[in-house]
Amino acid sequence: MYPVRLYQQATQTESHLFNGPQYVDYRRQMREGHQFFLQDAAATGNVHYDGASYDQVPMLYDLVKDEVIIMRNNLLMQKLVSEKVASFELNGHRFVRHVAPQSADSSSLPTGFYDVLHDGTSKMLVKRQKQMEEKVEDKFLIEIYSHRDKFFLGKEKTFYQVRSKKSVYQLLKDKKKELKKYARSNKLRFRKQREEGILALITYYDTLRNQ
Repeated sequence: MYPVRLYQQATQTESHLFNGPQYVDYRRQMREGHQFFLQDAAATGNVHYDGASYDQVPMLYDLVKDEVIIMRNNLLMQKLVSEKVASFELNGHRFVRHVAPQSADSSSLPTGFYDVLHDGTSKMLVKRQKQMEEKVEDKFLIEIYSHRDKFFLGKEKTFYQVRSKKSVYQLLKDKKKELKKYARSNKLRFRKQREEGILALITYYDTLRNQ
């Protein structure tokens, strides 16, 4: 299908982009944080949806429910049907939808949207998530949104979750010595900058493999 390059052309009622249900913002007034990726105001992004590409779309990404939200006429919030979203770009990040095979075991990459940080011979995906909890403070019920990320490295078409520098070295053990030297030379700090450290190692790992 020919890509729809201008979002304005997609605002007609018959557009496939507007065939999803309305999104109801479930946040309480008393809260700390929000459920969205990076910011709680719509930002312009791109989405590949139902076989067509749409640019300049006002979007949000709900990390609690793993749903892509679009703004219609700057008022109505509508969630896209996740099964029809192949990928989207928002705030400088590119997300792709992975669908786990029916025969997948518990160690397989779960179905959902993943932030693509490295897409070379090896891959690095991040599952962006937020969790909502409630607490009572001064007799008021308050929602608290906490952020957490899960990191996955793809090697030979299989993805593995990594949680620490040690687990990265174990997965990439064929270049472990070189990676350790690289980490020391570049003063990678995994405790404070875990995402940046893992990304640096997988990027350098591909450089070594491609030499």
